Amino acid sequence: NPNADSPDTHPTLLLELNATALTEDSGGAVWAGTREGEVWKLQATGRTAATNLWQTHPIMAMLQSSDGSMWIGTDGGGLHRYHGEAHFQYGKNRGLLSDSIRALYQDAQGVLWIGTAAGGLARWQEGHINVFTTRDGLPDDTISQILEDDAGRLWLGSNRGIASLSKNELQELAAGKTTTLYPRIFGRAEGMLSEECTGGFYPAGLKSKNGLLWFSTVKGLVVIDPRPKNEAVHGPSVILEEVMLDGAPVTPLPAIDLKTGGQNHKSANMETVAPTLRIPPGKHRIELRYTGLNFTAPERVRFRYRLEGLDSDWVDAGGRRSVFYSYVPPGKHRFRVIACDGDGVWNEAGATLSLTVLPYFWQNWWFIGAATFGFFILVVGTIRYLERRKAQARLKHLERARELERERARIAQDLHDDLGASLSRISLLSDMAKAGKDSDSQTGVHVDKISQLAGQTLRALDEIVWAVRPGSDSLQSLVEYIAHFAGELFKGNGVRCRLDLPDNLPARSLPPEMRHNIFLIAKEALTNVMKHASAGEVYVQVEAAGDSLEIVIRDDGVGFDMTNSQGVREGNGLGNMHRRAEAVGGTLILQTMPDKGTTVRLAVNFLPRK
Repeated sequence: NPNADSPDTHPTLLLELNATALTEDSGGAVWAGTREGEVWKLQATGRTAATNLWQTHPIMAMLQSSDGSMWIGTDGGGLHRYHGEAHFQYGKNRGLLSDSIRALYQDAQGVLWIGTAAGGLARWQEGHINVFTTRDGLPDDTISQILEDDAGRLWLGSNRGIASLSKNELQELAAGKTTTLYPRIFGRAEGMLSEECTGGFYPAGLKSKNGLLWFSTVKGLVVIDPRPKNEAVHGPSVILEEVMLDGAPVTPLPAIDLKTGGQNHKSANMETVAPTLRIPPGKHRIELRYTGLNFTAPERVRFRYRLEGLDSDWVDAGGRRSVFYSYVPPGKHRFRVIACDGDGVWNEAGATLSLTVLPYFWQNWWFIGAATFGFFILVVGTIRYLERRKAQARLKHLERARELERERARIAQDLHDDLGASLSRISLLSDMAKAGKDSDSQTGVHVDKISQLAGQTLRALDEIVWAVRPGSDSLQSLVEYIAHFAGELFKGNGVRCRLDLPDNLPARSLPPEMRHNIFLIAKEALTNVMKHASAGEVYVQVEAAGDSLEIVIRDDGVGFDMTNSQGVREGNGLGNMHRRAEAVGGTLILQTMPDKGTTVRLAVNFLPRK
């Protein structure tokens, strides 16, 4: 250098310094960092110790940023930033994955790129740090060299080759728009004697004025011309080799067209037509095996796949050459697989296979529609049935209320007609007996009548009590009360009463009106025998089976002539008996002849129980 004042004219300034990192500031001064952690500023006037920047760990990289900050990367002490009097330290506790710094680079946008040992590549921008590692697609987590070409691509020297990738890819990954990096990788296949780039002195790589990139390795220098070539580039051809269904291979797939790089072919209208595989109904395990043809570096081929209709986005498979699906739902699906080579060039056409999984009949749309419609009809029918049941229950409740009301009205009428009339006559006869007390014979007549009316009143009261007593609505209670009434009616009258009753009666509940009418028919028939038949014996028979009841009342009295029965009916209440039998849905049969006795037969068929 002809400039006599340049530091280069004073090589003695570098003597005794174990320098491991160099950088130039905006004023042209050179800064040197040593293995002992010292920082020295070298300029024409001499060497000055920057003690305010000294570290306790070896200095591996130094850089002055565009805002004047001095960045110092150490081996074990993390990354330090000095801006005026302010000092900031970044390490594992502040976003980095390693405290060992290997390389620093600031691009034109002011973004600082940080290469670490075993901690991947870090990006510092406005105080925020993002880290990229092998999990994101980098070839190695130790980055010793960082260069940028004229196209804005970063070149990273690592222990496993040199990787090139766009800063936009890193930006999209940091923003969450993508999930994987696909860098172009240079290694032994591209002519490198060793894939391990050195990083013992910074900077270990540089960009020359003609745009070439120089990297130091353990076996010499590597020079890369990053300028694009006018060559047609395309990714590796993708082949779908085999499809396994439940562990067994399916029929051979269509032939492969190596010119198109896949198994698709064009139809007459130039639309891509993919082979179709039909899979029977059921749950099947599907395995698809594929590969990519790349004769330069086949180990660097990476794949993406997607099963449309099941995978929401592309799935990065790395170097894996098969994919498993434990279950694919019925329907039409399309499987696509694409590949990229070591240069990061993708074959977007890839290989495609259409899968048609056949459904069971109950999985078809028509069955689902019919089942849905049937379920809808069932729900509507159930609702209507429940509503009808509720309406019937309400009607039944109202009917019971009406029956109860009628029963109350009947009891009130009986109390008024029977008990009221009898008690009124008893009161009248008592007054007459008091008025005719001088005539013993007349008084005796009145007393006899009072006794008879009292007995009738007691029977009427007994009927009313029986009608309202709980448990009287059963068929058993009805038959027992008819027998009780017959025994009490003919007791002491010189008429023999024979009862023929079944041992077991059906457990049936009778409506109050039906129970009352049946009893009144039997009561009328028995009363007629006592009053008009002049009988010596009366026979009461009851038969009940299932839903039928038959009551027979027969006497050996005088009988009567049926040809002149109109007056007899009116006098003996036979007309009322017939009307009551019709009211309960039964039939009343009367058989009689003069001096041959009378038989009254009542047959009732009950409604089937619900």
